Amino acid sequence: MTFDLPNPGQPVRDCDRFSRYWACAFMLLMIVSYRLWLPPSWTQASYYPAIPFVALPAWLSDWVSVLLAPILVVMSTIVIVRRGAFSARVAWSCISLALAAGFLTDQHHLQPWAYQTFLYGWMFVLLPTNMRIGAFRILTISIYLFSSLGKFDYQFLHTVGQEFLATGAKFTHLTIDQWSDRRRLIVVAGFPATELLIAILLMLPPTRRLGGCMAIAMHAGLMVLLSPWGMHHSLGVLVWNAVLAGQAYWLFVRRPHSNTDTIEMEAAAYRSPGLVVGGILVLLAVTLPLTERRGRFDRDAWHLDHWLSWALYSPHNSRVDVEVYEGVVNSLPAAMQSAVSEDDDGDSWRKLDLGKLSLASRGVPILPQARYQLQLAIAMAEEFGWTHRIRGVSRSASDRRDGSRTEIWMSGLDEMKDAARGR
Repeated sequence: MTFDLPNPGQPVRDCDRFSRYWACAFMLLMIVSYRLWLPPSWTQASYYPAIPFVALPAWLSDWVSVLLAPILVVMSTIVIVRRGAFSARVAWSCISLALAAGFLTDQHHLQPWAYQTFLYGWMFVLLPTNMRIGAFRILTISIYLFSSLGKFDYQFLHTVGQEFLATGAKFTHLTIDQWSDRRRLIVVAGFPATELLIAILLMLPPTRRLGGCMAIAMHAGLMVLLSPWGMHHSLGVLVWNAVLAGQAYWLFVRRPHSNTDTIEMEAAAYRSPGLVVGGILVLLAVTLPLTERRGRFDRDAWHLDHWLSWALYSPHNSRVDVEVYEGVVNSLPAAMQSAVSEDDDGDSWRKLDLGKLSLASRGVPILPQARYQLQLAIAMAEEFGWTHRIRGVSRSASDRRDGSRTEIWMSGLDEMKDAARGR
């Protein structure tokens, strides 16, 4: 397996242009998901609290929520408009540090594209220019690889994959109603198989451009499937697919620019602490996703979160389902009421759809992690004073072979807190 790391004579202009491309893409993604990056009080979403990774002083969290978006926008603008490696490195350092602060104060900021930008920022800062394109290729290939492996899974093949198939049939006018279950499963398995094939083709220099073209076609197809005329996913998801299609062109399809501005090999750069740290960062980014399936519940064993392991469009993630007592519904904000389902079974309990609430309040999918969703439910219960008027069930990541999950039922706020503490 080889990755054709750029040699010392590769033009510097390619790396500079890709840096600007990603800064533009990041700003665009922030714009379409702006409600996630502003203080909840500014977007009338105070009922949807920030869930920090670690307990921080309230004043610090408040300052981060206010300053985060301006810092990210200003630094991205500097990358785009300023010339010079020093300015770009300083700006990318600030972007990655600001994102780290955002992740610590609100886990919801850990959207896959934000985490990807966090990694890219440090790679722009720590790695010598002539090594960056190779590092970006390695990380991108790992995204396709882990994303595909996460879909060879009972849950994807029987749920989301079937939705992909049905939506695609609608656009192509295929008649799949008469297909057998076995045929449907075989066709659905073609989705992750294609993604895996792309990852393999991108690893090999002779087939790299073909793999890049296939990646662009795959993202274009996903944009159609997930569009308002298809599965109606959020705008951020559509834009990220467009960004990844552009990235595939930059990294794998586009031929290197030919000019006289070349990178000078500096032996000192290869001995610098920055190169060592950057290399470790890339190594961790492409190996830690292997730990995603270690624990059925978040507390059972240390493992990387589902999204950070590139488990994309894969419903095997851990999750929490929440119900609230019918008597509290009318007192909720309108956006929360829209996320509450009807009482179909007549037991006076109604489901509060946290995923739907996330889209309505923050404009992005909810973090697919039981840890986060349980902490969010607890924070809401404390905010509204629900002691015995909330209940839920925490479900582990599903078994790859049969889709089964381990469940913890929680009746009331105290039991939810006990579950969050791992009791």
